[in-house]
Amino acid sequence: MKKLLLLILVITTSSLRADENYFGYTYGAETLPKGHGELYQWVTFRNGKADGSYRAVDLQTEIEYGFTDRLQGSFYLNAIQHVVSHVPGFTDRDQFRFNGVQASLKYNAKSPYKDGYGLALYVEPGYKRYSRKSGKREDIFFFETKLITQKNYLEDTLVWATNLSAELEREHDLVDQVWETELELELSTGLSYRIAPRWFVGAEAVARSAFERAHLNQLGKYAIFLGPNIHYASARWWFTLTALPQVTGWPANGGERNLNNFEKLEVRLKIGLNF
Repeated sequence: MKKLLLLILVITTSSLRADENYFGYTYGAETLPKGHGELYQWVTFRNGKADGSYRAVDLQTEIEYGFTDRLQGSFYLNAIQHVVSHVPGFTDRDQFRFNGVQASLKYNAKSPYKDGYGLALYVEPGYKRYSRKSGKREDIFFFETKLITQKNYLEDTLVWATNLSAELEREHDLVDQVWETELELELSTGLSYRIAPRWFVGAEAVARSAFERAHLNQLGKYAIFLGPNIHYASARWWFTLTALPQVTGWPANGGERNLNNFEKLEVRLKIGLNF
Protein backbone atom coordinates (compact mmCIF):
# COMPACT_ATOMS: atom_id res chain seq x y z
CA MET A 1 0.00 0.00 0.00
CA LYS A 2 2.84 2.40 0.87
CA LYS A 3 4.52 1.69 -2.49
CA LEU A 4 1.27 2.44 -4.31
CA LEU A 5 0.82 5.75 -2.47
CA LEU A 6 4.43 6.69 -3.21
CA LEU A 7 3.95 5.91 -6.91
CA ILE A 8 0.80 8.03 -7.05
CA LEU A 9 2.63 10.90 -5.33
CA VAL A 10 5.54 10.76 -7.81
CA ILE A 11 3.26 10.67 -10.84
CA THR A 12 1.08 13.52 -9.53
CA THR A 13 4.05 15.70 -8.60
CA SER A 14 5.69 15.10 -11.97
CA SER A 15 2.53 16.04 -13.85
CA LEU A 16 2.08 19.25 -11.87
CA ARG A 17 5.68 20.28 -12.47
CA ALA A 18 5.94 19.16 -16.08
CA ASP A 19 7.58 21.80 -18.28
CA GLU A 20 7.33 24.44 -15.56
CA ASN A 21 9.14 27.58 -16.73
CA TYR A 22 11.34 28.53 -13.77
CA PHE A 23 13.50 30.73 -16.02
CA GLY A 24 12.97 33.36 -18.68
CA TYR A 25 15.76 32.20 -21.00
CA THR A 26 16.88 28.75 -19.84
CA TYR A 27 14.63 25.78 -20.67
CA GLY A 28 13.86 22.97 -18.23
CA ALA A 29 14.09 19.30 -19.24
CA GLU A 30 10.49 18.27 -18.50
CA THR A 31 7.72 18.01 -21.11
CA LEU A 32 3.95 18.25 -20.90
CA PRO A 33 1.99 15.06 -20.21
CA LYS A 34 0.25 13.44 -23.17
CA GLY A 35 -2.91 15.33 -24.17
CA HIS A 36 -2.13 18.42 -22.08
CA GLY A 37 -1.50 21.89 -23.46
CA GLU A 38 -0.34 25.38 -22.50
CA LEU A 39 -0.72 28.82 -24.01
CA TYR A 40 2.22 31.19 -23.50
CA GLN A 41 2.73 34.89 -24.08
CA TRP A 42 6.34 36.07 -24.23
CA VAL A 43 7.30 39.75 -24.02
CA THR A 44 11.01 40.59 -24.34
CA PHE A 45 12.09 44.20 -23.90
CA ARG A 46 15.57 45.17 -25.23
CA ASN A 47 17.01 48.59 -24.54
CA GLY A 48 20.16 50.66 -25.00
CA LYS A 49 23.07 51.23 -27.36
CA ALA A 50 26.27 53.20 -26.85
CA ASP A 51 24.75 56.30 -28.52
CA GLY A 52 21.30 57.47 -29.53
CA SER A 53 17.99 55.98 -28.46
CA TYR A 54 17.20 52.31 -29.02
CA ARG A 55 14.20 50.26 -27.85
CA ALA A 56 12.89 46.96 -29.18
CA VAL A 57 10.10 44.63 -28.07
CA ASP A 58 9.79 41.00 -29.18
CA LEU A 59 6.35 39.39 -28.83
CA GLN A 60 5.73 35.65 -29.10
CA THR A 61 2.45 33.83 -28.71
CA GLU A 62 3.07 30.10 -28.25
CA ILE A 63 0.77 27.11 -28.05
CA GLU A 64 2.33 23.95 -26.66
CA TYR A 65 0.94 20.39 -26.69
CA GLY A 66 2.07 17.04 -25.28
CA PHE A 67 1.96 14.38 -28.04
CA THR A 68 3.29 11.74 -25.62
CA ASP A 69 4.59 11.90 -22.06
CA ARG A 70 8.08 12.49 -23.51
CA LEU A 71 7.45 14.46 -26.71
CA GLN A 72 5.86 17.89 -26.98
CA GLY A 73 5.46 20.34 -29.84
CA SER A 74 4.99 24.10 -30.04
CA PHE A 75 3.89 26.66 -32.62
CA TYR A 76 4.72 30.38 -32.38
CA LEU A 77 3.39 33.60 -33.89
CA ASN A 78 5.85 36.50 -33.66
CA ALA A 79 5.71 40.30 -33.75
CA ILE A 80 8.42 42.91 -33.24
CA GLN A 81 8.65 46.62 -32.49
CA HIS A 82 11.63 48.95 -33.01
CA VAL A 83 11.89 52.57 -31.89
CA VAL A 84 15.33 53.77 -33.00
CA SER A 85 16.76 57.26 -33.39
CA HIS A 86 20.31 58.60 -33.85
CA VAL A 87 22.03 55.24 -33.31
CA PRO A 88 25.22 55.03 -35.45
CA GLY A 89 24.88 52.39 -38.16
CA PHE A 90 21.10 52.10 -37.72
CA THR A 91 18.24 53.64 -39.70
CA ASP A 92 15.82 55.70 -37.61
CA ARG A 93 12.49 53.90 -37.39
CA ASP A 94 9.33 53.57 -35.32
CA GLN A 95 7.53 50.43 -36.45
CA PHE A 96 5.52 47.46 -35.20
CA ARG A 97 5.32 44.47 -37.54
CA PHE A 98 4.29 40.82 -37.75
CA ASN A 99 7.55 38.87 -37.70
CA GLY A 100 6.96 35.32 -38.90
CA VAL A 101 6.37 31.90 -37.41
CA GLN A 102 8.30 28.98 -35.98
CA ALA A 103 7.67 25.52 -34.57
CA SER A 104 9.54 23.26 -32.17
CA LEU A 105 9.81 19.72 -30.86
CA LYS A 106 11.19 18.79 -27.46
CA TYR A 107 12.01 15.22 -26.41
CA ASN A 108 12.54 14.33 -22.75
CA ALA A 109 15.10 11.53 -22.38
CA LYS A 110 15.53 11.75 -18.59
CA SER A 111 13.31 13.28 -15.90
CA PRO A 112 14.83 15.15 -12.92
CA TYR A 113 11.95 13.86 -10.77
CA LYS A 114 12.08 10.19 -11.81
CA ASP A 115 15.69 9.62 -12.95
CA GLY A 116 17.65 11.92 -10.67
CA TYR A 117 18.60 14.30 -13.48
CA GLY A 118 16.92 15.79 -16.53
CA LEU A 119 18.04 15.57 -20.15
CA ALA A 120 16.13 16.80 -23.21
CA LEU A 121 16.73 17.54 -26.88
CA TYR A 122 15.06 20.44 -28.66
CA VAL A 123 14.83 21.49 -32.34
CA GLU A 124 13.20 24.61 -33.79
CA PRO A 125 12.93 25.72 -37.44
CA GLY A 126 11.42 29.08 -38.28
CA TYR A 127 11.06 32.13 -40.51
CA LYS A 128 11.32 35.83 -39.63
CA ARG A 129 10.63 38.93 -41.73
CA TYR A 130 12.67 41.57 -39.89
CA SER A 131 16.13 41.78 -38.36
CA ARG A 132 15.95 41.40 -34.59
CA LYS A 133 18.79 43.88 -34.17
CA SER A 134 18.01 46.66 -36.64
CA GLY A 135 14.39 46.13 -37.70
CA LYS A 136 15.46 46.05 -41.35
CA ARG A 137 13.23 44.07 -43.74
CA GLU A 138 14.88 40.72 -44.50
CA ASP A 139 13.89 37.12 -45.13
CA ILE A 140 15.47 35.08 -42.34
CA PHE A 141 15.32 31.29 -42.24
CA PHE A 142 16.76 29.62 -39.14
CA PHE A 143 17.21 26.26 -37.47
CA GLU A 144 17.99 26.00 -33.76
CA THR A 145 18.99 23.01 -31.64
CA LYS A 146 19.31 22.78 -27.85
CA LEU A 147 20.78 20.32 -25.38
CA ILE A 148 18.92 20.79 -22.10
CA THR A 149 20.04 19.53 -18.68
CA GLN A 150 18.39 19.91 -15.28
CA LYS A 151 19.24 18.85 -11.74
CA ASN A 152 17.08 19.38 -8.66
CA TYR A 153 18.34 19.61 -5.09
CA LEU A 154 16.96 19.96 -1.55
CA GLU A 155 13.81 17.91 -2.25
CA ASP A 156 13.12 19.81 -5.50
CA THR A 157 13.19 23.24 -3.86
CA LEU A 158 16.38 24.22 -5.74
CA VAL A 159 16.40 23.84 -9.54
CA TRP A 160 19.52 24.15 -11.71
CA ALA A 161 19.16 24.05 -15.50
CA THR A 162 21.69 24.56 -18.29
CA ASN A 163 21.20 24.85 -22.08
CA LEU A 164 23.69 24.69 -24.93
CA SER A 165 22.17 26.08 -28.14
CA ALA A 166 23.25 26.50 -31.75
CA GLU A 167 21.24 28.49 -34.30
CA LEU A 168 22.07 28.65 -38.00
CA GLU A 169 20.55 31.58 -39.93
CA ARG A 170 20.28 32.33 -43.64
CA GLU A 171 19.51 36.02 -44.14
CA HIS A 172 18.33 37.55 -47.41
CA ASP A 173 18.79 41.32 -47.70
CA LEU A 174 15.87 42.37 -49.92
CA VAL A 175 17.46 45.72 -50.80
CA ASP A 176 20.94 44.56 -51.80
CA GLN A 177 19.76 41.08 -52.87
CA VAL A 178 22.53 39.42 -50.84
CA TRP A 179 22.38 36.17 -48.87
CA GLU A 180 24.38 35.88 -45.64
CA THR A 181 24.93 33.03 -43.20
CA GLU A 182 25.38 33.45 -39.45
CA LEU A 183 25.86 30.92 -36.67
CA GLU A 184 24.92 31.91 -33.13
CA LEU A 185 26.03 29.83 -30.14
CA GLU A 186 24.45 30.35 -26.74
CA LEU A 187 25.15 28.96 -23.28
CA SER A 188 22.58 29.70 -20.59
CA THR A 189 22.28 28.52 -17.01
CA GLY A 190 19.99 29.32 -14.11
CA LEU A 191 19.35 28.59 -10.45
CA SER A 192 15.88 28.94 -8.93
CA TYR A 193 14.96 28.42 -5.26
CA ARG A 194 11.49 28.01 -3.75
CA ILE A 195 11.13 30.67 -1.04
CA ALA A 196 7.43 30.03 -0.38
CA PRO A 197 4.63 27.85 -1.78
CA ARG A 198 4.29 28.68 -5.50
CA TRP A 199 7.15 31.25 -5.42
CA PHE A 200 10.69 30.81 -6.75
CA VAL A 201 13.51 33.35 -7.02
CA GLY A 202 16.92 32.93 -8.62
CA ALA A 203 19.40 34.13 -11.19
CA GLU A 204 20.29 33.44 -14.82
CA ALA A 205 23.40 33.91 -16.95
CA VAL A 206 23.39 33.93 -20.76
CA ALA A 207 26.46 34.02 -23.04
CA ARG A 208 25.91 34.62 -26.77
CA SER A 209 28.43 34.55 -29.59
CA ALA A 210 27.69 35.26 -33.29
CA PHE A 211 29.91 33.99 -36.12
CA GLU A 212 29.40 35.62 -39.52
CA ARG A 213 29.47 33.18 -42.45
CA ALA A 214 29.61 30.42 -39.75
CA HIS A 215 33.43 30.67 -39.56
CA LEU A 216 34.19 29.07 -36.20
CA ASN A 217 37.95 29.60 -36.64
CA GLN A 218 37.43 33.35 -36.12
CA LEU A 219 36.56 34.83 -32.74
CA GLY A 220 32.88 35.72 -32.86
CA LYS A 221 31.17 38.78 -31.47
CA TYR A 222 29.91 37.94 -27.98
CA ALA A 223 28.11 39.29 -24.93
CA ILE A 224 27.43 37.94 -21.45
CA PHE A 225 24.26 38.80 -19.52
CA LEU A 226 23.60 38.16 -15.82
CA GLY A 227 20.59 38.98 -13.67
CA PRO A 228 17.75 37.93 -11.33
CA ASN A 229 14.47 36.13 -11.99
CA ILE A 230 11.22 35.40 -10.19
CA HIS A 231 8.66 32.66 -10.90
CA TYR A 232 5.11 32.12 -9.61
CA ALA A 233 2.87 29.15 -10.44
CA SER A 234 -0.69 28.25 -9.53
CA ALA A 235 -2.69 25.26 -10.74
CA ARG A 236 -4.02 27.10 -13.81
CA TRP A 237 -1.49 29.78 -14.67
CA TRP A 238 2.06 31.00 -14.01
CA PHE A 239 4.47 33.82 -14.79
CA THR A 240 8.24 34.24 -14.96
CA LEU A 241 10.14 37.54 -15.03
CA THR A 242 13.88 37.81 -15.79
CA ALA A 243 16.06 40.94 -16.07
CA LEU A 244 19.44 40.54 -17.80
CA PRO A 245 21.84 43.50 -18.01
CA GLN A 246 24.88 42.99 -20.22
CA VAL A 247 27.96 42.72 -18.01
CA THR A 248 30.69 42.29 -20.65
CA GLY A 249 31.14 41.80 -24.39
CA TRP A 250 33.50 41.99 -27.38
CA PRO A 251 34.31 44.01 -29.40
CA ALA A 252 33.65 46.59 -26.70
CA ASN A 253 32.19 49.96 -27.61
CA GLY A 254 30.29 50.79 -24.45
CA GLY A 255 32.78 50.51 -21.62
CA GLU A 256 33.38 46.75 -21.37
CA ARG A 257 30.23 45.89 -23.34
CA ASN A 258 29.43 45.10 -26.97
CA LEU A 259 26.61 47.52 -27.74
CA ASN A 260 26.87 47.34 -31.52
CA ASN A 261 25.59 43.76 -31.73
CA PHE A 262 23.73 43.45 -28.41
CA GLU A 263 21.78 45.67 -26.02
CA LYS A 264 22.50 47.08 -22.56
CA LEU A 265 19.50 45.33 -21.00
CA GLU A 266 16.99 42.59 -21.76
CA VAL A 267 13.85 41.99 -19.68
CA ARG A 268 11.58 39.03 -20.42
CA LEU A 269 8.10 38.32 -19.06
CA LYS A 270 6.45 34.95 -19.77
CA ILE A 271 2.84 34.21 -18.82
CA GLY A 272 1.37 30.72 -19.21
CA LEU A 273 -2.13 29.23 -19.06
CA ASN A 274 -2.62 25.48 -18.60
CA PHE A 275 -5.38 23.55 -20.36
